[in-house]
Amino acid sequence: MTDDVELGVPAFAWRDRSRYVEIVPVRTGWLVVWGRYEETGRRRLTLGNRVYREPAGVRRRLVDAVVELTGNRQEAIDALALLDARGLPAHTPQELPAPL
Repeated sequence: MTDDVELGVPAFAWRDRSRYVEIVPVRTGWLVVWGRYEETGRRRLTLGNRVYREPAGVRRRLVDAVVELTGNRQEAIDALALLDARGLPAHTPQELPAPL
């Protein structure tokens, strides 16, 4: 792990009206969380989350989540362009724990 990343703090966030997607570095990879805000932003409803070990999976989930939230492919293309422009900090996931 490098010092460039702080675990648990979103490294990237996409927001559009009451919808959001956040990409958060975690020990085992990148956590992607998506959902929407309700009650004028007072309540956050998480519709899904998933951990990816590779940036390619993170990019794909970002696109899928934005399309799921908006129903608009152009919004997903724009979100991906924003991610590419900002980039993600260097992050090397630790080994996965042994299965139970």
